Amino acid sequence: MLHFLVLVVEALFPASMLFGAVLGFAWQRRLFEVRAPARCGAILGLIAAAALAGLKMGTGFVVREYYNLAVLAVMIPVEIVFLAYLVHCRKLSSERAASAPMRALFFLLAAFWTAYYLPDIFIYPSHFAVGVVQVVSSDFVFIVVGYLLGLVLCVLACRAAYKVCADVPLKALFPLFLLLLLIFIIQQLVVAGQILLGRGLLPRYDWALDLIIFLLNHSRMTLCGLVLVSAILAFIVWTGSKRAAVAGANPAERRKFKSLMKRRIRWSKGWLFLLLAGLLVLTVGFYYDNRKVELSPPVAVEVVDGKIVLPAALVGDGRLHRFVYTSRSGTPIRYIVIKKSETAYGVGLDACDVCGSGGGYYERKGQVVCILCDVVMNKSTIGFAGGCNPVPLPFVVESGNVVIDIEDLEAEEPRFL
Repeated sequence: MLHFLVLVVEALFPASMLFGAVLGFAWQRRLFEVRAPARCGAILGLIAAAALAGLKMGTGFVVREYYNLAVLAVMIPVEIVFLAYLVHCRKLSSERAASAPMRALFFLLAAFWTAYYLPDIFIYPSHFAVGVVQVVSSDFVFIVVGYLLGLVLCVLACRAAYKVCADVPLKALFPLFLLLLLIFIIQQLVVAGQILLGRGLLPRYDWALDLIIFLLNHSRMTLCGLVLVSAILAFIVWTGSKRAAVAGANPAERRKFKSLMKRRIRWSKGWLFLLLAGLLVLTVGFYYDNRKVELSPPVAVEVVDGKIVLPAALVGDGRLHRFVYTSRSGTPIRYIVIKKSETAYGVGLDACDVCGSGGGYYERKGQVVCILCDVVMNKSTIGFAGGCNPVPLPFVVESGNVVIDIEDLEAEEPRFL
């Protein structure tokens, strides 16, 4: 649940703040003519995002970085032009500001933003069943709930940002909105620079690498900047509505005015709550989702006559046990043993054909899990080849004890070099 909640919020929450702010700004400036172009652009971007997701899941030949780079190559200049045009049109009337260039910019922004931020949202459902032993299970339900909860949080954040920005006085909204957009442009420039340098499309100057690494290591600062600017907008609406003098020529109008101020305060409080929730998911939730599991150290067992004998009293409790054998050339070779049923054991290397020997397996809630990709193994399949299952290791059961020939371990030494 937490994993997909973090993924969805990380992909969509910052963008939802920008979408809502842009809509609120357009409402504040009474730029009603841009709604139709923006809607058409969003539909076009949605189609592009769905097409990319379909190709990614169906063919596997799509390189997402190149797609992102192509979108960013056009999107960033459009955003910079939009930023400059907003400054140019600041003192123009709504009719003159909503000119053909402004409508074209809203169309392009809506198209590129949806095309850039939405593909992952379409791709994530294809990963729901990965690592789930049974589709009809509580684990699968929690995964779906986490995904949907992330979507709901982002949609509500977009709506709240729109309502708040639509009520902020234009004098205060304009500079903060420009700052919000500028932070996004900086964030996207870092992503573009990372792709260009990582793919060798730009010369790898030391200063450029150092700058990109520094910005990536402090990427959470841009998130904090976005949250801070958004919180300031919410506080402006909250305090302004709270202090507003009651206006109205009659009791009915005064009641209507009070109701409007209360509604604005509720939206500003709700926006602050959503900002806090999103920030907690992207910091605390991210930490818990990505923290490393400490594997128990493997146990060395004495070799007798070229055999390793593991007594039933040691490995017959149904728990995962990790062992290590040091080869003749000094290479540690890890292997695992687990009792699957009354008469069957699962024995394999602490490595698989997919992830190699760099990770290992651990036990979580009675299930065997790959530490690198978090795939859950069906206990009954341990000892069989395929997927993320441990590489099978030959063994025999003698007098209830698991016996492994060290020559079979020696043969697997190359996997651990």
